[in-house]
Amino acid sequence: MGRKVRLSWAEADVSVVAELADEQNPELCEEFWQSLPFTVSQEHPVVSGESIYAWTPLVSTAPVRYKIKIVDCPIGALRYSQSTGNKLSVQYGKGLETTVQPYLGQVVAEDCDKLPELGRIVWENLFWKKGIIHLHIEPVDSEVVKAPADHVPTELEQELIIRAMSMLENEPEELKEIRRGEVQDTGTYGQYFTAWDFANGMIRDYVMYTIYPMLRLVGTVDPGTISTIYDEYDPPYSSYLGYSGLHEFESFATRVGDALRSATSDEEVRHLLEAYLKYGNRLCAWSYHYFPHYLGIFYRREDLKAEFPGRWAPAAPRELDGGTPSLIPQG
Repeated sequence: MGRKVRLSWAEADVSVVAELADEQNPELCEEFWQSLPFTVSQEHPVVSGESIYAWTPLVSTAPVRYKIKIVDCPIGALRYSQSTGNKLSVQYGKGLETTVQPYLGQVVAEDCDKLPELGRIVWENLFWKKGIIHLHIEPVDSEVVKAPADHVPTELEQELIIRAMSMLENEPEELKEIRRGEVQDTGTYGQYFTAWDFANGMIRDYVMYTIYPMLRLVGTVDPGTISTIYDEYDPPYSSYLGYSGLHEFESFATRVGDALRSATSDEEVRHLLEAYLKYGNRLCAWSYHYFPHYLGIFYRREDLKAEFPGRWAPAAPRELDGGTPSLIPQG
């Protein structure tokens, strides 16, 4: 193992130390180390089991030498998923997915027993409470010596990065309007949950599975090809999300397309897409955080005997449905 970092969650009164996997993934760990310190909101996955994750403020394309299956992760394992939003995950229990992700490090043994309770706190918060739990990461025992900047951001890149940094602590107003149903012309017959659901999915697919793969192509094809791909794949996303209420995003998407068409070098394209992804990843993080995951309580598998967290509780059995408990909101 290698350099140590401290992960702290002030709202949960938990702090742990982890060692980075400097030997297994030196380039990835160095990119991560260079980003320290940072503070972001802490989230929890809804499909892959007992881990917590957070969108980081960096965009990594570092080569990865060692990956680990989520289902095989021990408690305390740190993963860093470049391709699903540049998220840092900390395992606190059983993983479910067989997906492999880059290995970033391991929480020290003496701190691992703090993680299961932390995981439960983060899960309930993401699932229904919807407060903000902050994750702060900083170096331990050594100082981060920042590498000299090798690029002066363009005006558009600066705008994207500044906007991304402003969203580390604050939900964008346009996302807030979508989840409150304040975008009047979306949602058939006046209901707006479907518009919210579609926008949430489109943001995720666009940023993680469309723009990030384009970044990965930089250096393997010429800049003109990247621009052509962007012009083909961007409009269905950006026009729909603009209609959904994300007008700032739609404007940025148009300007990014214009800049790509005039780019003449791989470096221009790479820096532009990295800045765009920093902005897009913050949209993903906030859209995910406030999405009403608690609706999933109505689709719970009965055989798992899952608890009804928080304001949800089983009602008395009803004769009409053979005594199956229904759900009633509490409070």
